[in-house]
Amino acid sequence: MTENYLQIMTESLEKKIEVLDQVYELNKRQFEVSSARPFDVEAYDAIMDEKGELIDALDRLDDGFTTTYELIRDEVQKNPDQYKPQVLRMQELVREAVDKGVSIEAQEKRNKASMEAALSAKRKENRERKVSANAAIQYYNAVNKLNRIDPQLMDRKK
Repeated sequence: MTENYLQIMTESLEKKIEVLDQVYELNKRQFEVSSARPFDVEAYDAIMDEKGELIDALDRLDDGFTTTYELIRDEVQKNPDQYKPQVLRMQELVREAVDKGVSIEAQEKRNKASMEAALSAKRKENRERKVSANAAIQYYNAVNKLNRIDPQLMDRKK
């Protein structure tokens, strides 16, 4: 029975690594989208939705792993030599998952900086549009004043 649970835990860790690989690839796409000009909001949102689903899957995998471990913890601790190969394999997988997690965290920081740059560029573009619109309005008003003759300058004698 414990052997089966250890196998389930190993498979859970392998699946977690696969999901982390998918998150890594999505982070690369996210960086490309956030670096591209003009910024494509729909593509960015689609990537974020997909990434959210993967993060939910990671949470479920972690919960399942923890629950399974709680079921067999006492048995594995009482007989560590009996389960040593499986435990060593899981330790390797945990190290690999942690390494991938660290690289994903570094990607997230790059993505955040890229997104901040994209937002800054968008704000600048909006400010420039506002300034241009205000200049056009001021020009229009000035031109209209040129064609208008103030009543006090007109001769009221007939």
